Order: sequence, then C-alpha cells, then structure tokens
Amino acid sequence: MFKIQKDKLGKIAAFLLVISFLVYIFFFSIDNLNYKIILQEKEKLILALLSTLYISIVTLLISLISGFIFNLFQNINNVFFRTLSKILREIIMGTPLLVMIFLIVYVFGIRIQIYNKTMLGIIALSLYMTPYMANSYEAAMSIISERQYLVMELYDFNFFQKYRYIILPQIIKPFLPSMINNLSIIIKGSALLKIISVGEIAYIITVISNKSYASIEGYLVMWIMYLIITIPLSLLASHFAKRFSL
Repeated sequence: MFKIQKDKLGKIAAFLLVISFLVYIFFFSIDNLNYKIILQEKEKLILALLSTLYISIVTLLISLISGFIFNLFQNINNVFFRTLSKILREIIMGTPLLVMIFLIVYVFGIRIQIYNKTMLGIIALSLYMTPYMANSYEAAMSIISERQYLVMELYDFNFFQKYRYIILPQIIKPFLPSMINNLSIIIKGSALLKIISVGEIAYIITVISNKSYASIEGYLVMWIMYLIITIPLSLLASHFAKRFSL
C-alpha cells in the first residue's frame, strides 16, 4: 500500500515538474512574448496542420507497401535481390532526411521533370521510411515460428496463402505499435519539407513569424502543434503494446 502511494506521489511530482518547466518556457522564458501575432493567422495554421496530416498519412500508406516489398527482398532466396536490398538499406538509413529531400526534389525531380514539391516531398519521406518500415515488419514477423513455416511448406501453401492465412493475421498486433511510432517519425520528419516550401506546419509558421519578427513565438507554437499530434500517438502506441503484451 505504501509503495503504491509512493509511486503515485512520484508520478505527480514528475508531472508537476514538467508542467512547471513548460509554463516557464511558454510564458516566462523571454520578456514580451506575444503569441497573438502567430495565432491570429489561425486559418493558415489549420491548413498547415491538415497539410502535415495529409502528407504524413499518404507517406505512411506508401511506406507500408514499399516497406513490405523491401522486407520480402531482404528475405528472398534470390541472392541478387537480397544483397541489393541490404545495400540500399544501408545507403538509405545512412542518409540524412534533409539530404534525401534535396536529392529527390532538386536532382531526381528536375531530371524527370516533376515539379510538384508536395509529391516529391512525399516520395522523399516514403523512400526514407521504407527500410525502417521493413525493420518493423521483420520484428513483427519474428513471432512466426519455424514450425509454422514448415507446416506451410508441408501443405504446399503458395505465397499469397502464406501471408493471407498465416503470417498477416499474426503480425498485425505486434506491428501496430511500431507502425504508429513510425507515423510519429514521419510527422516530425515532414518539418524538413519547409526547405522546399511545402505548406506544412514548419513552413507556414516560419513564414508568419518572419513577417512579424516573432521567431521565438513561432517556434514555440510550432513545438506545441507537433506535440499535440505526436504525444497522443505515442500514448496510443504504448497502449497497444501493453494490451498486446509486447
């Protein structure tokens, strides 16, 4: 009983400390903070939020498919495709997202004459997330035992039957928390699209704050907007992980 009360007091103290820190940052860190300058552009902020969510969700859907294919290549019996996928994984995971965006937009995009920066930004984010999503599939598929693979071979299951009836139904639960965390990574990574003037949260707030000389207020509002999206996602991922006992 005493331990439970002690744990509760510890949690309350931690929350109070964090809240106190945030209150100081948002209201007392510098003199004359004026959030009204930023918040009066609420229509632009809402559109920026919707744009960020749109880009992130489309990127998630694409990377779910590309990550699945990438994972197949990493585990295929063909040495060429397996080696190629491993090389590409190391290259992509070793490339900063900022560089990836620059290469896709200003090298690849210009080369094939695609000038839609939102589309190119989504391609860059999707390409960047592909090996990470493949790793999530790999981790989720680790619950499939060797015995199950032997049974699938014994009953002569084809590729579709293996994934439709055995593998996919079992990996959904362990894959879900990782997928949600990857969505959070995508949302935060989308902030770098401001370098190519895509109208997401970071770019719109930067434009507003530069016009009004309120850069500190702008970054604080930007911070809270990302936290409003990512903290619930993190809590949701933790909830699913606990529920599925991961």
